[in-house]
Amino acid sequence: MAKVSCKVALVSAVVSSVLSTAHAQEIEEVVVTAQKREQSIMEVPATMDVISGAFLERTNTLELDDLSRVLPNVVIQEQAVSLPSFNVRGITDDTSSISTTPRISVYQDGIDISKKTVASAALFDVARVEVLKGPQPTLFGAAAANGAVSIISNLPSDQQEGKLKLGYNSEQGTELQVMFNQPLNDQHSFRVAALYREMDGVVKNNACGDNAYNTSGYVINHLGEEVPCTGNNDLNGVSVQAIRATLRSEFDKLEVITRVAYEYNDQPGISFKSGSVAPKDGDTSPYSNAELGLGPLLGIERTLASFDIAATYELNKEVSISADAYYKDVDLQEGFDADGSGLRIQDAYFENDAKLKGASARILYDNQKDFAGFIGVSTSNDESVLPYYVMVDPSVRGTFDAVLANLEAAFPNIPLNQNVATDASLADIESLRNNLVSFLFDENGNPVSIDGLPENLTQGPFVFEAEIDINSIVAEGTYDITNDLSLTAGVRYLDEKRFTRNFGAFEGEGNFTATLPRFALNYALNNDWTTYFNYAQGRRSPVVNSGAGGVDITKAEIVDSFDVGAKYQAGKITFTGALFTYSYQDYQQSFTDPNTLQSITVTVGDSRMSGLEATLNYMPSSTLMMTASLGLLDAKFADETSSGEAFEYAGNRFRLAPEVSGAFNINKIFNINEWELEADWLMSYQSEVFFESSNYPGLSQDAYWLVDASVKIKPSATSSYSVELYADNLFDEEFLIDAGNTGGGLGIPTFVRGMPQIYGLRFNLDF
Repeated sequence: MAKVSCKVALVSAVVSSVLSTAHAQEIEEVVVTAQKREQSIMEVPATMDVISGAFLERTNTLELDDLSRVLPNVVIQEQAVSLPSFNVRGITDDTSSISTTPRISVYQDGIDISKKTVASAALFDVARVEVLKGPQPTLFGAAAANGAVSIISNLPSDQQEGKLKLGYNSEQGTELQVMFNQPLNDQHSFRVAALYREMDGVVKNNACGDNAYNTSGYVINHLGEEVPCTGNNDLNGVSVQAIRATLRSEFDKLEVITRVAYEYNDQPGISFKSGSVAPKDGDTSPYSNAELGLGPLLGIERTLASFDIAATYELNKEVSISADAYYKDVDLQEGFDADGSGLRIQDAYFENDAKLKGASARILYDNQKDFAGFIGVSTSNDESVLPYYVMVDPSVRGTFDAVLANLEAAFPNIPLNQNVATDASLADIESLRNNLVSFLFDENGNPVSIDGLPENLTQGPFVFEAEIDINSIVAEGTYDITNDLSLTAGVRYLDEKRFTRNFGAFEGEGNFTATLPRFALNYALNNDWTTYFNYAQGRRSPVVNSGAGGVDITKAEIVDSFDVGAKYQAGKITFTGALFTYSYQDYQQSFTDPNTLQSITVTVGDSRMSGLEATLNYMPSSTLMMTASLGLLDAKFADETSSGEAFEYAGNRFRLAPEVSGAFNINKIFNINEWELEADWLMSYQSEVFFESSNYPGLSQDAYWLVDASVKIKPSATSSYSVELYADNLFDEEFLIDAGNTGGGLGIPTFVRGMPQIYGLRFNLDF
């Protein structure tokens, strides 16, 4: 998704506390709730990054993918609200299947929003974001096989206050943020926050114009209707309208938090531009104009309504009981051009209607001496229906399939399917691909047309249905063996029922159980240094694949992870660092059927990975802060399975797993007479990444740097308003955020560009 916000000076771990208090003389303690109770981050025996809400607000960070710029070994893609991609330590979770459990949990205010059509949450009026690395079975449930992202919103306070932010950028983007907090009486307080963002897009789509392959003036939609081919066709834009209202009720021993939220997105289409079929009189560069045949039908519309309530009752000073319940309703429609060209080789449209509900309860115990822990139960239900439509030009697609079959038979060592690992050179692949594309045009350069065939054929709907019920019991406790050494141990028991119905006819069901442990040690070397060891087992649930060939149940994916880390906090310096290693068995890989767009999950073998991550912050004065972060990652598939069998991706690097990532930030405040000027400079680096686990030639992004900068001006340090000038991607670096996609399964991959240089102006007011 487009990045309108200025993503300056993001930092991980305790660093975020520093950046939220620019005039502090020393770095303040960071308090987190990752272990279901308030703790100093120094006491938590886990590798985690924390971004404070004050920092998010000051830098106008509104999207989760903005955070990954400097979080070591974290890559988040939000090119579309329909399918965000989260990668933590080399493990990606981006399957489109509604019956598959994610590997990485996303929580908002204690509620699981990991489902793909829900997980892309706008960041506004947020207290903090906690990112935990590695499996989190006891803290974040079934989906946290490789990590968790926890978004914690601001609660109503007993102070009347308000905020207003207005913005405009170089891509005609507009932005409005509003927050108002009002105490109602001694027991009740109310808070409402809203966000509005619109930006047309940064890639011009020339479909349906005079200089396009389709000059008919209309386009056929998924229902076979002729729709006028007019409207704004720009791609890679932004559209968010969101509001959240929270009521906080506090009594003698009882606290109740009630939230109602609504988010609406009407996002322009994503520029899945073909690297093989150029626009008419254009080129195949992902950075130039596109010609995506769906024209004005491209885009994503999502409505997300949610309600949740949480209550905590304090029985006594040692024991409290908490419970919560939630309901979410998401309705999403998306039209996308799977082949990325002006030809209708394959266009697609899908809907997703899903309802999520659940509840949990736990008993928390803290004797205020040497033991604290909790025991709890939870239940969740996800009912989802997803109909897919595929639209093709029979003349073009028929020719494409026939020529592709002949080429595959003639050149078996040069596979065009991106999911197949190959030693073929990129030059040979592109030569064969160009040969394929040449048959799609006649001698006059027009798309091939076969007499007697209609101009459009709609296939579908291919209807996929799923219902997932997960019940669990969890317990975890921390015991202080000595004043310096503590032991944490926990376990979660899972009982799952998974049902799928594909194409309205093929049903499958599975019942699964699992027991997932966590064990950790935390040792305080002195008042400044803490070290820890953490072991946890993660599990990605089995997948029930049902089709004409019967029911196939994919094995559960199991990961054993080990972390050793150190944290330092004293005076003007903080440091966090960790070494880690993972071992995976029965790693799950998802593929999309190019004809029905069904997501099929298989196990492809075993894998292993290891790495290092570190963040250092130095604050020599109250007006100068410097931060550096570094991630090193060795994430590859094993050479053979645990049983000694070889498999296709042996030795390949995981997708979206850079070997090196890092960032450097400097934040400086200047006082000129009574004026205050605050400058931010952020440089981030990412080494080469592959976009497919096959490491298919040509589907990668070389190493690159990005630079963001901003200057904020206030009449005085205590002024209630300020003006900010900012530039994202200051030097207009060209880079890809995705490649391959559905088109790559067909044999003609598509490419999605990253955001270009965007500069703008914001006005901020506190009242």
